[in-house]
Amino acid sequence: MASNVIDKLLQQCRKALLGGVPIVYIKTDSPILMRDLVENRENPLVVPIGVSTQDPYSHRPIVDWLRDGKDIRKRVYNIKPDTLPDLKSQLFYPFLWTYKVGGAGDASIFSAMEKFILAREDPDHHSWGMLQSSVVLLYGAEVNLPNTLRPYTEIIEVAYPEEAEIRDIVISESGADEILIKNEALLNRLCTLFLGFSTEEIVTTMQKIVALTSFEEFDKVEKQIFARKRQKLEGGLLEFVADKGRIGGMDSFRQWLESQIDPLKNANTYKRRLGTMPPKGVLLCGIPGCGKSEAAKFTADKLGLPLLKMDVGSLMDKYQGNSELKMRSALRLAESMAPCVLWIDELEKGFSGASGSDDNASFKRMFGYMLGWMQDVKVPCFIFATANNIGGLPKEFFRSGRFDALYAVYLPTREECISIFRSSMERAVGNIARAKDIPVEQVCLFREDCFEESCLGAVIDTKLVRPDGTPRIVIGADIQKIVNVALRSLMDNQPIGAGIWRKALCKAADECSVYGDGEENVDSIAVSYCRMLRKNFIPTANTVLFDTRDYVVSNLTAYEQLLRKPTGAMSEEEFQEHQEMLNSCRILQRRQNPPSNSYDSAVYEYLFERINQVALPLERHEREQLIVR
Repeated sequence: MASNVIDKLLQQCRKALLGGVPIVYIKTDSPILMRDLVENRENPLVVPIGVSTQDPYSHRPIVDWLRDGKDIRKRVYNIKPDTLPDLKSQLFYPFLWTYKVGGAGDASIFSAMEKFILAREDPDHHSWGMLQSSVVLLYGAEVNLPNTLRPYTEIIEVAYPEEAEIRDIVISESGADEILIKNEALLNRLCTLFLGFSTEEIVTTMQKIVALTSFEEFDKVEKQIFARKRQKLEGGLLEFVADKGRIGGMDSFRQWLESQIDPLKNANTYKRRLGTMPPKGVLLCGIPGCGKSEAAKFTADKLGLPLLKMDVGSLMDKYQGNSELKMRSALRLAESMAPCVLWIDELEKGFSGASGSDDNASFKRMFGYMLGWMQDVKVPCFIFATANNIGGLPKEFFRSGRFDALYAVYLPTREECISIFRSSMERAVGNIARAKDIPVEQVCLFREDCFEESCLGAVIDTKLVRPDGTPRIVIGADIQKIVNVALRSLMDNQPIGAGIWRKALCKAADECSVYGDGEENVDSIAVSYCRMLRKNFIPTANTVLFDTRDYVVSNLTAYEQLLRKPTGAMSEEEFQEHQEMLNSCRILQRRQNPPSNSYDSAVYEYLFERINQVALPLERHEREQLIVR
């Protein structure tokens, strides 16, 4: 066991024992750690300072080292691993009793411990002095105690080994492998991957790595570590997501993500050389079906880290205190998997309204703990949060220190639609390769000309813009659906040429409904644009239809005043001037250089009017809510 871990744990336990705490609960599942704690020969947990049965206080544990190092077991309190001592008989020495919580016999043990507490608090008990000096050590990964015992219990967290200890263990278990020792970058990378592992987990994983692979093949070493991390999640509060994501467009987000790879993979190196903490994470908000979930999978794949999905709703429990316990356990599990990507999907469903006035104390405590953890977490646990509707999210989420970047996922432009078409086609090729267990290069589903802009752009220009100039607004999920429908119609046409593929896509586009066909969905899109523009979120794409500089919230008061002005008695000239003033005071102003291609231009004109229609009532509502808060 790592010496620093044991030393910290010994110090915490001694403080509890010297304070007279009768029950100490150590949060660990490791029997080896408990053995090292209780039977530590060089640095024992407790030392009796006398053997007199007349003076029970001579047996109080003290913090001191044995100088001779002999017969330590005789001088440490008696260990009763199965049952508590019979409290009816006379006790002549204090005892140190250990028990692992989480088994079928917990109820009977807890009942015996309640009797222990009652006897310990009774000055008339014949063994009161010895019981005052006795201690019960409990251990288990989860704190599972009845409320009657909690006031008498001190709960102690077990620290994970730090980088220096991890380095020593890795070098020791590698058999002083020269490839590892002489490659400082490789050693630092390995130490980062083992952050959050217990000593036993590092030792056993290293033994497996040495037996099955070589440090020259570091990709195989990483696979062994990731496999061990995946085992830790079995039956836990977080879901391991193995799928690799494909995204189209999002060039700005991709560029930002590239800059996060090295600081995350080499977090210890950056901290040691520059004093910087690892990247916190990113929040993606925007239109449903535009690739936020795929971006989470893409991010984990790009970073080369395991992806853990947290469902906040599944952590809620009807029993008081259990929800907060599950949240703490889930976040601690995420820390133990570091470096990793923690994906919190649809954030608004879990935390929307958490800062409201409704009396949901358990929910608010979960929210508060989550915020505190996001602020203070030191290990490289990259948070990837997504949200469709940011209207109900507490403002605390957007404060600096929670995320490194806030990105807005807008509707795909024509250029991004082409990229999403290509990504969807590549996904189909990848599916065939996995089904046949062959390299992707051997799949001949499409000819090269199917991926060209002349083919895919023609589908957008002819089928996503109506004859009257209005657009059929599509999201990424619509494009994926169109590709799937088109492929199902071409079972016997492989490899597919550009002409056949364009006709199949056009036919599928006519058959499929798209997100923008519903009026309610268009209003939802307009509201999302308003909220993301007003918060100055960074667009995931380099080219966008609307710019945050064109969304002028300060126009609200002047616009409202102009709307209230009566126009019935105005002349035609005055009315025309009034309308021009209204246009100049709109919350969303026209861009100086609007898009030129037919699809983007149609979407821009259609949404420009719709966004201005919803902007006024939305901004009024936001102002009212701000005053109430």
